[in-house]
Amino acid sequence: MIVEGRVSKIVLASIKNNIYKVYIALNTPIKFNAGQFVLISINGKGVPFSIANCPTKDQEIELHIGSSNKDTSLDAIEYFVDALIEEIQIEVDAPYGDAWLRSESGNPLLLIAGGTGLSYINSILTNCLNRNIPQDIYLYWGVKDSSFLYEDEELLELSLNNNNFHYIPVIEDKNEEWIGKKGTVLDAVMGDFADLAHFDIYMCGPYMMAKTAKEKLIEEKKAKSEQMFADAFAYV
Repeated sequence: MIVEGRVSKIVLASIKNNIYKVYIALNTPIKFNAGQFVLISINGKGVPFSIANCPTKDQEIELHIGSSNKDTSLDAIEYFVDALIEEIQIEVDAPYGDAWLRSESGNPLLLIAGGTGLSYINSILTNCLNRNIPQDIYLYWGVKDSSFLYEDEELLELSLNNNNFHYIPVIEDKNEEWIGKKGTVLDAVMGDFADLAHFDIYMCGPYMMAKTAKEKLIEEKKAKSEQMFADAFAYV
């Protein structure tokens, strides 16, 4: 479904790392599942962006822009800034993706995000918390260093206000003074769980991270392939 919208707001979420939150007000509401993505035409190419907000907000979509691919991120943010300043109508093609939340499941959830892959996870998380699901939710968010934890305070507050939500940030920089977990996000998950057979697992991050995680969690932690979800799995 292609609808038009306008950029209503852009928020700089991380000054040091140029991570932005872009909000698009839609002229026509769209129906999507938590965990799906949109395609937005930038320089003639349909660029995918995970929808970061809960599906109950169907008249607005939130996107998180920023990645290790600086050229792609720069092109995207320049496009959205121009659209905001010049009040240009943009086309939003949605929804896409099969890695959406299986809300009928009563299994505990393991959410794994790398960098701005948090946007995909955020949609799933907020949907679960809004529905007051009783099962445990574990969110592991891996980043290069703590400056990339652009949603850290919000997630900490959610974990304090929801007894079933457990938030575990992980940084890769071993030289940083950090009292939490260090290393890769996959290493943190592997160290904390012995058996994931009864978990529904959702992940978003670089392709190789998803590929390696799927293989290791199945082989070493008894995770079930049919209970693991990521758009990258379509290519694994």
